[in-house]
This record gives sequence, structure tokens and C-alpha cells, in this order.
Amino acid sequence: MKAMTLAAAIAATAGMASAQTIFDNGQFGANIGSVGGAGGSDIYAQSFVAPADNRIVQFGMWLAGGSGGAPAVRIDLWGTDGNGDADENNVLVAGTTHQGELADLTRIDTFTSFDLVPGDTYWIVINGLIDQQSPGTYSSTWDGGTDTITSGHMDWSNDLGNSWSGGIANGDWGIYASFVPVPAPASAALLAFGGLTAMRRRR
Repeated sequence: MKAMTLAAAIAATAGMASAQTIFDNGQFGANIGSVGGAGGSDIYAQSFVAPADNRIVQFGMWLAGGSGGAPAVRIDLWGTDGNGDADENNVLVAGTTHQGELADLTRIDTFTSFDLVPGDTYWIVINGLIDQQSPGTYSSTWDGGTDTITSGHMDWSNDLGNSWSGGIANGDWGIYASFVPVPAPASAALLAFGGLTAMRRRR
């Protein structure tokens, strides 16, 4: 009976950990450009406020094009600088690099497990700083000014992050982000105890 109770508790804990918060506003078409390479913006950045489910496990932004010598760009997670802009000197997750032509708008995702501070502001970034020589550029997507990310802000920089455009009023870049709760210490201990119990039984 005790074993059944423990198993039920572990299952309940696992079920709590599987809950998630998702931001997904990237269904607008390749309606703005250009980014990356020698002729595009160096950085496309979209801010968001970390939710209570504060472990980010996946994030992405959308790209299209790249013809004429596709540049390498990277989908990163950045912190915020002292001026409230994306901080190119605070790369929290150096993410997935893409280089190649994309005939259709495609979301490039980075998978991670990184704990954020609930209520703090972070930025999902198309980082074009890693390749400023290739002649091609990409397009991306934005919401047309409908303000789809709560407390979020789109921005871009054409000078390595030294200055920022200020974005478009109420506009947001198309982003995807998935978050899960960070397990409470007691829950983690319970899971560990369950694993030890199972090992003892096997012996």
C-alpha cells in the first residue's frame, strides 16, 4: 500500500511538471526584412516578461529568404541592458545557427533548459552579428502592430547593438517560447526517493 501511495505521489508530481506556458505569435507571413549579412540589420530582438512557469525549454523566431549568399544567423536568448534594450554582452543562451535559403517562412528553434526570473524582461534574438560578410539577407515576421506579446517590445539594431530603432509602435516580432514550472525542491526530493526505492527493489 505504501508503494502505491508513493507511486501516485510521483505521478502527481510529474503531472505538475508537465504544465507549460507558450507564447506563439508567428503566423503573419514574411512581412518585414532584412536581417543578417553585410546588408541587413545586425539584430532583431523581441522582449517578453518571464512567466511564473519560468524554465524556458524552447524558443524560436521565423526566417525566410537568404538567397544571394545566405548569411549565418543564430537564435539566442539575451538579457536586458541598463537602458531597457537587448544586451549583446549578456547572451544567456547561444542558440541554433541557421545558414541557407528558406523558400517559405520557417521557425528556427533553440532547445534549452534555462531558468528565468519571473517578472524580469528577456529577449529572443535573431543574432546576425556572427556573420556580417555574406551578401544575402533574411526576412522575418511581425504582427502588424497589434501588440500580441503582453508587455513585449520589438526592436532592431543596425550598428552592432550600440543603438536601437525603438521598434514599431505596439509591434512584436513573431516568436515562439515554451516554459515549464521549475519543480519545487520537495518534489525533486520525492522523485529522487522514488528512484532509490525502485533501485532497492531490483536488488
